[in-house]
Amino acid sequence: MDIPTFLLERNQSEFENQVEINLTESGVHPQSVGELLKGQDLSRFLQLRVGYGYTEGTPDLREAIATWYPGASARNVLATTGTSEANFLVAWSLLRSSDTFAFMIPNFMQLDGVARGFGANVVQFKLRPELGWRLDFEEVESLLRTNPAVVSVVNPHNPTGRVMPAEDMRQLVQLTERAGAWLLVDEIYRGAELGSEPETTSFWGMSPRVIVTSSTSKSLAHPGLRLGWIVAPEPVIYECMRRQDYTTIGTSPLSQYLATWLLTPTNRARVLDRSRRILTHNAAVFGEWVSSRKRGISYLPPQAGGMAFFRYPHALSSKELCERLRMEASVLIVAGEWFGMDGYLRIGIGGEEAKIRLGLERLAKLLDSLPMA
Repeated sequence: MDIPTFLLERNQSEFENQVEINLTESGVHPQSVGELLKGQDLSRFLQLRVGYGYTEGTPDLREAIATWYPGASARNVLATTGTSEANFLVAWSLLRSSDTFAFMIPNFMQLDGVARGFGANVVQFKLRPELGWRLDFEEVESLLRTNPAVVSVVNPHNPTGRVMPAEDMRQLVQLTERAGAWLLVDEIYRGAELGSEPETTSFWGMSPRVIVTSSTSKSLAHPGLRLGWIVAPEPVIYECMRRQDYTTIGTSPLSQYLATWLLTPTNRARVLDRSRRILTHNAAVFGEWVSSRKRGISYLPPQAGGMAFFRYPHALSSKELCERLRMEASVLIVAGEWFGMDGYLRIGIGGEEAKIRLGLERLAKLLDSLPMA
């Protein structure tokens, strides 16, 4: 199995702990266990025995996850080690060598690399900046004539932070269903909407051929749990369970306990409200920075998620720009090239305001020294 280098993750792994300011994270600043749990909840956590537990996730955890997806039950849920394992298991279960895999870009490139590693024929379709980062359905219909086994999208979208309109969701479901393809939707930013935006509607339930993946890492603000999930028809869950036996076997009982607490509807609402307040405030900070620039930046404000994605007007590749910023200013940001979209940059807005402001100040200084394209 030959795989391409996962450039975003490789750069984060190599450099995120070597810089003064890391703005590559696209989630929300996490809380400590002591901040989350009080009283009996904390006492029960401290009494947990660190054994294997339920490899598929405790019944309580799977029920708590199912409450976020209308019509789902615990039987539709498998707990995984982050969304990364969730996506991997789904791809492994559904793709065969020489199958066609249709992949939205710009995007977190994990599934693109995994599908290529499995020997699939990967075809990419683009969200269009000139359409406000919406799908070009002429392109989608043309692509579906290649008979893909799986179509993969993200909603809310990483890296643009845009939310797919309801009519686009319905059209995409209809087209993929007509083509006989599975629609795999990464919904990891659902619940991280900004300002007065309503919570994003899940794709779950729109078709019997929809599969959703997510985790506690982004909108739920606790990536260190490494707790994700798959929501899918029962036969798909069974196939993913069989393959999980060959990968992680199961997730930590400590993570399962904390994730169950986070996903219980009352607690989930409270945690998501905290995330929305942090992201809405920091998005405004970033918007002020964009407005202060004398040389044009092309930027459509995010509707959801922990990032800002923008085009810069300078004569330097995004990879080179990020390398210079890291080496000269000790700031790490994400190159658009690592999402399949050179000429753009992604800034994480879910962290501490002071660090975001300082990182943007240093980025501005570098941009001001660069020639225009």
